[in-house]
Amino acid sequence: ELVKRLTLYVARIMRAMMPTKPGVAGFKNTSAAQKSDTTTTARDRDRKHQRPYDLIVFGATGFTGSLAANYLAKKEDVRYALAGRDLEKLQKIANKSTSEESERRSVDVYAGSTPEELREITEKANVVLSFAGPFAKFGFALTEACVATKTHYCDITGEPPFIRKCVEQLHEKAKREKTCVVNCVGYDSIPWDLGAWAVAESFKADGFECVRAEAHAGKSKGGVSGGTIASAAGVIAENSMADLKKMGDPFYCVPELCRDGERPLKREIKENWRLQGDARLDEATGKYTMPSIMAGINSKVVARSYSLLRDKDKENACFAEDFSYGESDFCKDESKANWGARGIKTFGVLFAIPPTRWLLRKTVLPAPGQGPNEDILENGYSNVYVVGHGRDKNDASSKVEPRVAHFEFKNADPGYKGTAALAVEAALCLSLSDKAPGLKMGGCLTPSVALGETLIERLRDAPNFSFSVSALKGKELKV
Repeated sequence: ELVKRLTLYVARIMRAMMPTKPGVAGFKNTSAAQKSDTTTTARDRDRKHQRPYDLIVFGATGFTGSLAANYLAKKEDVRYALAGRDLEKLQKIANKSTSEESERRSVDVYAGSTPEELREITEKANVVLSFAGPFAKFGFALTEACVATKTHYCDITGEPPFIRKCVEQLHEKAKREKTCVVNCVGYDSIPWDLGAWAVAESFKADGFECVRAEAHAGKSKGGVSGGTIASAAGVIAENSMADLKKMGDPFYCVPELCRDGERPLKREIKENWRLQGDARLDEATGKYTMPSIMAGINSKVVARSYSLLRDKDKENACFAEDFSYGESDFCKDESKANWGARGIKTFGVLFAIPPTRWLLRKTVLPAPGQGPNEDILENGYSNVYVVGHGRDKNDASSKVEPRVAHFEFKNADPGYKGTAALAVEAALCLSLSDKAPGLKMGGCLTPSVALGETLIERLRDAPNFSFSVSALKGKELKV
């Protein structure tokens, strides 16, 4: 059980609502069984220039990028192209995806790596979706080209230094141009970020504010990709211990609020963001939990959502000023939680030491370009729960029942097939809809801030997802 769980963690580590009872308002039930064509028919065609493509997938020759090409081949109404660094490989992916997945016309492909070539590619689309990691090595030039050509950009990175570089160097320009840069639109970190935002919004709709969100990974089945391992290894190998220590700050991707920022968050607030490091019994759910390896990136994304919304909405924000976030993984019993916590620590030490990291990559972990087998890809699943705790603004002593957001992947490995599909749906929110809130904001945004309920609407029509917000009491939690 521990080996299986660790294998899934490696795959996740840095990847490249109708209320059930009165009082849980603001969201319609967003199960996949409910259909809506709202976002697929509302197209934003008022951009300054009509562009040939709704979406360009960059990095389509990689493991997850090729899955995105397969997913897009089934969408006859989307104008898209594939791009990357190798034209011959791109053409093979384009031919394979269209022959296997649909009877649609051939797909255009583009290759480029220089700043000039990247600008020529990005100006052809409303949105560029990148799977080309490690992003610290290959990602910034593409993101910069998107901002220069006023093209919305999304990616599946899980690399904090890359996200911070985008924020520091591109946020203000992208904001002025109303161009969205949205990192982490895959398994990390949409389920956690969207869940925290949605449960907070449900409290806001009833006149409350959200003071705490506790996220938990429940029952899941998934595999591992070599590209993910390469990204994780790159983050560790290319940063000093001092830099890695700075990355431990949940507000690392909010430069002004991090510990060396211009206006660091109040100590008493930030203390509540400290990540779980041991096995615990979660009081709200009654489940034993262990530390989550994904908390490192997910907490940073939620922290940026909190900061962006507090700056935008001030006292009307869905997150209270003293809001905090925590994350862990459900375990079946106390023993598994204890062994899981020990396993996480052991793996972290081994992966941090260069010789043992090299040995793990050579003997145990897959190489770049490799990924889960077909059975795991097609039959994988995941359940992510975000439990929200609210407070009555007018009566702090009044009891507010906790609520839970539930994000489910069905018939799809969450880290790869699920991430490919989820990233495509996220990117299309910015291309095929004029309702995504990020379109009015621009800048380096998070999935929940940029996409919000527009993404939830798209997930209704997607076959591999369901999403809901309900009261925690009476909710079945899959462990």
